[in-house]
Amino acid sequence: MSDGFTIGAAGAASTLFSCPQCNETIDASSEKCRFCGAPVNPDYARHAAEVLTRINQACSDASYMRSTALSLPVFFVLRFLPILSMLGAIGWTALLIGIPIWAAIWWVRYNAIETADQDFVRARKTVLIVGIVVGSLLLISMILFLVFFAAGFLAVVARHH
Repeated sequence: MSDGFTIGAAGAASTLFSCPQCNETIDASSEKCRFCGAPVNPDYARHAAEVLTRINQACSDASYMRSTALSLPVFFVLRFLPILSMLGAIGWTALLIGIPIWAAIWWVRYNAIETADQDFVRARKTVLIVGIVVGSLLLISMILFLVFFAAGFLAVVARHH
């Protein structure tokens, strides 16, 4: 089942897993590995297929999050173009708020997966970097907004006295 922060066919349960003997990918409904002939434990196979599905979904979500974060500079520039400034401002603001939330949800949902899968290790690192960078941009933007708001407020107060 897909939610707003998950991309792909999350509802389709995978039946593929890696054979514990030869590490080849096989179907969980098999009685034995078609590569090495090792018997397949149906309970282990079902669990391993579920874990592989979660790992693949985590990697997919991390990749999409990275691609989305790379669109931030485009929205930043659009903020300064006369006709597209509103689109840029909305996109910039939505991504600055949404991506750190998305990264936090990813971290809660997938970080507990224990695997040596190199794609998952890269996905975890990607989410950490994207979350920190975009979260830092959000914090800097909020501080600058407050500073400029306070300066404007103080200027108005100074004119009235």
